[in-house]
Amino acid sequence: MSHLYRYATLAYIGGAFGKGLHNILEAATFGNPVIFGTNYQKFKEAVDLIQRQGVFSITNAEELISKTQELLSDKNYHDKCSEICRNYVIQNQGATGIILTKIKNYLL
Repeated sequence: MSHLYRYATLAYIGGAFGKGLHNILEAATFGNPVIFGTNYQKFKEAVDLIQRQGVFSITNAEELISKTQELLSDKNYHDKCSEICRNYVIQNQGATGIILTKIKNYLL
């Protein structure tokens, strides 16, 4: 699935109307503005990107249609959201190395 995001203009990511949001970083990596439901608070990247206004939480089908139309009809707005998502991923690269270093230091 992650390879398909390179061909997308935006993404709806499921799970956030249930137990929790699926991975939004795959779509954000390719600069896709992301739309999802309301259960996202446990996911730092979702919270961060909501605050930066690169991704969007919706509560119903009408909001999904409205936000999708807005992103598809306003290229400047879409591009701004896309850049926010892409930059977020770039700025947060290297997390695996940081975690492994902390684990190594803890174990030694």
